[in-house]
Amino acid sequence: MVMLMKKITPSWLISIFLIIGCLAATTFLIKKELTKPNASKLMGSISAEELKAKIDRKDFFYLIDGRGTTEYTLEHIPGAVNITPNEVPEKTKAFTKDSEIVVYCEFRCGIAKEIKDKLASLDFNNVRIYNEGVPGWQEKGYKTAKGDEKSLINLSARYSTAPLILIAGLTDGINPCAIGMLLFLLGYLIIFAERPEKSLGIGVSYIATTYIAYFLLGLVLLNSLYSITGSTGFTLISKLINFLIIGILFGAAVINIKDYFAYGKGLSLQIPKSVRGKLQKVVEMATIPSTIILAFLVTFFESPCSLPVYVGTLKILRETYSSVEALIYLGLYNFMFVLPLIILLIVVLRGEQMVFIKEWEHKNKKKMKLAMGIAQLIIAGWILVM
Repeated sequence: MVMLMKKITPSWLISIFLIIGCLAATTFLIKKELTKPNASKLMGSISAEELKAKIDRKDFFYLIDGRGTTEYTLEHIPGAVNITPNEVPEKTKAFTKDSEIVVYCEFRCGIAKEIKDKLASLDFNNVRIYNEGVPGWQEKGYKTAKGDEKSLINLSARYSTAPLILIAGLTDGINPCAIGMLLFLLGYLIIFAERPEKSLGIGVSYIATTYIAYFLLGLVLLNSLYSITGSTGFTLISKLINFLIIGILFGAAVINIKDYFAYGKGLSLQIPKSVRGKLQKVVEMATIPSTIILAFLVTFFESPCSLPVYVGTLKILRETYSSVEALIYLGLYNFMFVLPLIILLIVVLRGEQMVFIKEWEHKNKKKMKLAMGIAQLIIAGWILVM
């Protein structure tokens, strides 16, 4: 492992440290900011009982649900209007400046504070936050409401991004890095080691570990995105992260499309040759433990191939779906990511000649690069217009 780390090259170093490093550092700063003493006192809060009493008395006040349209439609506190931080200036034009406003989101999330700050900048000074959100409201036994017909139409529109998420996962999965390594692994077992009976166990171990490793990486990145975009005082950083993701996607797309026309010339997003040699030594062990290690290493070193599409898709998940839905789509994305590996394993187990499969992979490597480049451009454009 020490020898592998010495072979680090700029092509994947940029992907890892500009994205993971930046997001992780920002998450640390956010948590530090949010845990400052007396933060809750400064926010001005309201209890569930007090809010319920105001609703029952039919007091005049504005109740803002700062969550996404999906969450609001499924369930919200009665009388609440759905206004996200970006919608505050437009949707509060009809509000009277001296009226009381109560804001809530999820349990103690930073979005409510962000909305309060935006309202303050618009001269709304009588704003309080209900920190417990819908979960706290339900714990008290209070009833919730569903979204109206218009909200349901918006909900349907939000799910129009689902095909993009699944196609992105499939496109990400046909990258030559992971496919090439699995082909080498199975080829070694069948041809050189003459142990085809181990192909199923080794192949399943490789694919399952790849899924788990990639899913865990997605959880870390998604959590960082939620922390950045859902916390107060980090709006500028959030925008910078947006442009960073778009820039990396665009740069990766240019390199991948370049490889379609001039493969191997100049910078390419792939596992460095020196590292591939080390990974091949792990392949030669041909045991399940070594295969698990191999899958984790390939996931790490294939970052230049796959990470730009992954991070871009996670950004779309963050902006489009609730946290639970985002996790579901993260799981589906990763299934689509390993689907080409599953198909490849089935083809090999059915007796197809490895030489023909390897020849197919070699002939279509440029097309894989082109598909990834196009997908990266589409995702970058999608984020830009969100």
